[in-house]
Amino acid sequence: MGEWSKSVGEQGEKIVEYLFENVLGYKTIRQNLTINCNNGEKHKVKESPKTTHGIDGLITVNSTLEDKVLDVGVISVKFTSNEYPSAPKGDFKKHLMDLIYTLECFETSKLSSEVNKNFSNITKTDITGILVWASNESDLDSEIVSKVSNLSLGSEYHFNRIVVLDNSKISFFVNLIENVKNKYGEKNVSFIYHNSGLNSIGLQSKSYGEFLPIQYLFSDIIPMRIEADNKVDFLIGIRDNFKYEDFLRILSFIKSFDHLDSSNNVIVSFPDYNETKNSEEVKKALSFFGNDSFKSNLIVTKHTLDFKNR
Repeated sequence: MGEWSKSVGEQGEKIVEYLFENVLGYKTIRQNLTINCNNGEKHKVKESPKTTHGIDGLITVNSTLEDKVLDVGVISVKFTSNEYPSAPKGDFKKHLMDLIYTLECFETSKLSSEVNKNFSNITKTDITGILVWASNESDLDSEIVSKVSNLSLGSEYHFNRIVVLDNSKISFFVNLIENVKNKYGEKNVSFIYHNSGLNSIGLQSKSYGEFLPIQYLFSDIIPMRIEADNKVDFLIGIRDNFKYEDFLRILSFIKSFDHLDSSNNVIVSFPDYNETKNSEEVKKALSFFGNDSFKSNLIVTKHTLDFKNR
């Protein structure tokens, strides 16, 4: 978490570089790009028609979850040196509209055409807007999304999807992924690409890899693969704190996961798990799963180890 604490105090482009390259595994991020605006009147700022849109970051990869699809992430960073506003809807809508207008023009831009030409055997391009709204003064676990979730937009805007990464969501990725890599070694850790039903060709050659799929940015559960000491472990990182009812659902999810049979241990990691406080609830939950073999190889832990969780 130390690197994230340092990075959030720097310029927004440094946050993008650190988060997407160092943490999420994208080694080919392009930054500080500009595209022409195709709808200056609709996208105008105050009284002046818009002429260009700036793109803080752009990531492009072959989709790991759908065959013959190019995944594109258009990143907009809104860094504030102050705390998040107590009533954030106004600022959020302004940031959101800026990204929406960029997405509307990106799809038909020269940059988009250039990107598509660099990839072969692609039948579809899937574009996701990524709004990174980070605050230097707010706590690292400050959450903004729930405060703006009921914001409504008109039907005249054209974009596929947008994910919002606030301090809390960024900290989840950093805290989980950095600490797993630090504990087991970066080269021994990879992200698991699950069977979506649309990626049968891709899974034949690659069911895990070094970058987090763009679709996983929406998720509060991250599946990871650890290969060390001649064994393979399957780790599920959870964003929310440990709760008995949620843990039961997670166990059901683990049983259905297609990578379970190839794993030695199954590790479930929470941000707050405490062996003394929570171990009896773990045993109670496991009692509902009979003699399933995965029970004997299940490890429940915390993202960061302290003297209470050795």
